[in-house]
Amino acid sequence: MEPPPLPADPLLASALSRRGDSYDERERIVEFNDDRDWAGLLRLAEEQQRRDPEGSDWGVLAGYARLRQGDYPNAVAVLSRVVQRNPEDIGAWNLLGESLRLAGQPGRAAQTLERASIVGRTFYVTFFLLGQAYRDANRLDRATAAYREATRLAPEFGQAWFELGSAYARMGEIKEAREAVEVLRKVDPAQAEQLRAQIRAGRR
Repeated sequence: MEPPPLPADPLLASALSRRGDSYDERERIVEFNDDRDWAGLLRLAEEQQRRDPEGSDWGVLAGYARLRQGDYPNAVAVLSRVVQRNPEDIGAWNLLGESLRLAGQPGRAAQTLERASIVGRTFYVTFFLLGQAYRDANRLDRATAAYREATRLAPEFGQAWFELGSAYARMGEIKEAREAVEVLRKVDPAQAEQLRAQIRAGRR
């Protein structure tokens, strides 16, 4: 059976990126995610880590679970160890950057995700999360460049189009923001309406 496509949730996409070939394992992870059972996912990841201390895959999922629990310092600690051991693990870099951003360190997050973009030049999630970090650091010029790359790599990823349009609106570039709305009408009509309302409210 052909494996399912990566989910729309960019954090779960990073957690699953390059994780083994087991369809059943992915299904269990997605099930924990759907149930928002972060404690259950963490227990599973830590149990697997005890069986294979050198394997980085379950360390990434442990970091993901801690991130979802809002335990950002421990997520950063776990994911930092993973990227030190395996510098090519793009999912770990992405989750480390997002953990730093949510911990209130968007500058460090952007630096981390810039490094991740060298490792994973074709992974849309990296550029989307980089845009989020630059947005929080109020570097909207860099945020729009990152979101643009995310939409180029994944044209159907509505979240990136929404954030791109929102950033353009904040910069006063209304024509570009409206172009994002038009794309979103085809990709995600609900987000298109939300973005359109945001642009109108900003112009009042």
